[in-house]
Amino acid sequence: MRLPLHHQQGSRSRRLLGGAIGLGLLLLLGAGALTQNLLTQHERTQYPAPGQMVSVGSHRLHLHCQGSGQPLVLLESGLSGWSQDWALVQPVLAQQTQVCSYDRAGYAWSDEAPQPHTGLAAVEDLRTLLRNAGLHGPLVVVGHSWGGMLAQLLAQTHPDEVAGLVLVDALHHDQTASMDPAAHARYSRHMDMLTASATWLAPLGLTRLAGMPASVVLDKLPASEQTPARGLAMQSKNYRALRTEYLGIDPALEEARRLPPVPRVPTTVLSTNALSEFPPGWDRDDMRQHWIAGQRALAQETAAQHVVVADAGHYLQLERPDLVVAAVQDVVRLVQTSAHARQP
Repeated sequence: MRLPLHHQQGSRSRRLLGGAIGLGLLLLLGAGALTQNLLTQHERTQYPAPGQMVSVGSHRLHLHCQGSGQPLVLLESGLSGWSQDWALVQPVLAQQTQVCSYDRAGYAWSDEAPQPHTGLAAVEDLRTLLRNAGLHGPLVVVGHSWGGMLAQLLAQTHPDEVAGLVLVDALHHDQTASMDPAAHARYSRHMDMLTASATWLAPLGLTRLAGMPASVVLDKLPASEQTPARGLAMQSKNYRALRTEYLGIDPALEEARRLPPVPRVPTTVLSTNALSEFPPGWDRDDMRQHWIAGQRALAQETAAQHVVVADAGHYLQLERPDLVVAAVQDVVRLVQTSAHARQP
């Protein structure tokens, strides 16, 4: 049975309209992807790396060092962070000793790694970076959040290379394993959806269009750092690096639990009770209390001086850089005193 002519024409019109809409969407997405690529290339030219690009074999990492002297202070950023996160801390510390910050694989100026570099692989990336740059210990490692966990992993696996630690609102190795299962599942769903969606939206220019940078602290940076940081934070590779690191957190924490304890070196734990700039779900009171308990456990297990900062959020190096600088200077002095005492 044939449809009446006006029905056939209506069906054909709907198909044509659907095809036109689909073609229009494809053209818009293509234009977004092209714009993303062009702007990324422009930003890489416009904002050259302030430090040096060092080969670690399969890729290059950006290393930014200032000052001179021993011990070498190494600044390790948190999840979705990079060397610019330390812009208020590094120049001050560099007046006393050599201080280096860097960008892990995929972030900011660093190349992406061909294989995921998380947990112990990220630690080995760092060691190769320092070795190839001709830098040697002893190291005072300052680690923020996820970077604090990497600092602990470095100390656990190579205790002879780490002379001191400053853990800035850092992750404890039991942080997710001891979490309420329902809370962990809720947090995991949020983070999985957030990181996965950003990873495929970014190459199409949609995260840029929506004003969703990979970094959450751009407004806290010094004015001189904000423009390049905003450009870098829109690069697609940052979102892929964030996704890769997020998926590697639980396996890395499991690795940390199997390793020997963090060695007893001069250590300070700086922590906060205000969970600003945390992923969705951490604003709940039970999650906040769980984080605070983790900070107490971290300080106890490392025999650290524990300083709780009540008037700042998670990014203490940007909100209270004076306290971070003072904590690092104290640990540096202890390390220097210990080194002098060992000299014949």
